[in-house]
Amino acid sequence: MQKETAVGTAFILSNPIINTAASAIGIAKTGTAIGTLHGAAHASATAAWIGLGSMKAGLFIMNALPVVGALLVLDSLSGRGHGSPIIDCYEQAWRDYEVQCELEELKQQVNVDPDHQVRSKTSITSFAQLDSHFQLLEREHDLYQFKKEMGLLPAQAQLNQQKSGVAE
Repeated sequence: MQKETAVGTAFILSNPIINTAASAIGIAKTGTAIGTLHGAAHASATAAWIGLGSMKAGLFIMNALPVVGALLVLDSLSGRGHGSPIIDCYEQAWRDYEVQCELEELKQQVNVDPDHQVRSKTSITSFAQLDSHFQLLEREHDLYQFKKEMGLLPAQAQLNQQKSGVAE
């Protein structure tokens, strides 16, 4: 279990722990043991005991700890690296989405033969257009090579299965 998850879980469960500790060893300002009190008197005395005499501080601590614990648990479950801001994860997801959209647009502008011969559906009118079109074709080729290496292409997957069948 990760440290953040363990601490977060302890903070989430802090109210019962605090109440048990206050009931066991706490003493109210009146000198009465908190464990002998009931209802609002018990809640007020526990809050004042946790807040070192201040009921407002005690209530703040008792209500803030579960919230902080929930945030720690959610942070540890998010799967991002330790020390990286959560906004970076969202920015990376957004960049990935933009790249995927660009690839979808590229697929609409380009024909790809089974031999991976790329033919453009549009005509180029300027060098700037030619350069951007070439960059898009390079991205498509890189994606094709990545899929090929990972075995994600239908023909490549069949070849990999045949090779593994021969090896066994």
